[in-house]
Amino acid sequence: MTPKLVPKRGAPLTIFVPVSMLSDVRSGTEKTIRIGQVARAAAIFRVGRIVVYRDRPSAGMDDLRLMRDVLSYIETPQYLRRRLFPISENLKYAGILPPLRTPHHPLALGSSALPYREGVTLKSGPGGSLVDVGLSQPVTTPSPLPPSRRVTLRLEDGVWQPISRDEVPYYWGYDVQVELKGLSSALSRLGDGDFVIATSRLGTPLSEPGTICRLREGLRRSTAVLFGSPSEGLHDILRREGSSIEDAADLTVNTVPYQGTATVRTEEAVMISLAALAFVECL
Repeated sequence: MTPKLVPKRGAPLTIFVPVSMLSDVRSGTEKTIRIGQVARAAAIFRVGRIVVYRDRPSAGMDDLRLMRDVLSYIETPQYLRRRLFPISENLKYAGILPPLRTPHHPLALGSSALPYREGVTLKSGPGGSLVDVGLSQPVTTPSPLPPSRRVTLRLEDGVWQPISRDEVPYYWGYDVQVELKGLSSALSRLGDGDFVIATSRLGTPLSEPGTICRLREGLRRSTAVLFGSPSEGLHDILRREGSSIEDAADLTVNTVPYQGTATVRTEEAVMISLAALAFVECL
């Protein structure tokens, strides 16, 4: 059974999540589950990139590496994981997470319902490459490819050709990036035309006049959605970095007005906010 084929977004969507979203738990199991919830939300709402930023100097590098590894592992098709990920303590509990079931994660080994596959290069030379794409046998491509590297292939007239992931017309998973220097540094890498949405309980509720219109207009562009941590909101994080939420974002919204809990966890905010934005896009 092939996952429902949905087109990729017309405009890219990126989310920024802080490494301190794991700071209040010690169990490796619970940390992995939280990361998995972010991954599922990203896949459900066709996020193209997840940026994990170090929101405070005291934020643990171990947690940052854990988030990077687990997010990358879950996004990788199951048939490639053993080739791309060595045995690691960070992935000890990854097996408990539900699969993403995105189009590039075919359920059955050998299934080839799509002319696109993710693969890893097994051998490469001047005459071409041998690539494992999860079929019953490796496939050949006429292009020399970097060895032991993940690649995207398209079947054209019976020949597998390497392409950019951007050329796949369907939602094809997300990339993972880490930013050690903080949120402001991560935002400096955005394009001038990107639409930046900050999420905050101090923001404007979606029900406010004009907010939905601004969101609908902005979501037509490349969009970045920013999330703080349960213990520290974006106002505090950016202020400590010498910036402000007004300078960083085009719009600050409260996607959980009248929340019944003292805090909303980051993984909860990601799912709620992306669902709210998806609803706005459908209006």
